Amino acid sequence: MDTLIPLGYERQAPIEAATAAFLASGGLVRQCGLSETQPKPISMWNSAITRRKDGSREFIQKEGELAKMIRGAASIVTEFGTARRTPIEVRNKLRALGEKLTTPQVEQIAARHSIELAQGGKLT
Repeated sequence: MDTLIPLGYERQAPIEAATAAFLASGGLVRQCGLSETQPKPISMWNSAITRRKDGSREFIQKEGELAKMIRGAASIVTEFGTARRTPIEVRNKLRALGEKLTTPQVEQIAARHSIELAQGGKLT
């Protein structure tokens, strides 16, 4: 015979006695269904939301600064008039200024901020 079974009975006896005393004093036992759970405690602080909100604000500010730089680098004044630079030329100009952007990023920021760039192929 397994020796753990009598030990289980010995541990269960005080629990059953306490349950019987609780019910005898007018206590009520409510059994919850499988789908019922205790509600989660309300959290008073969620730092992830704050980080995302601030990150979005920082991204918008940074993109605005990049748009100003792209607008400044998008055109060049020559003796024959104003000429537009291609996205690749603007990207190279920004890289010289220390901003690491790709050509698609330059094109997307220019499109979002209505900056006109010249159509052009790749530089060799």
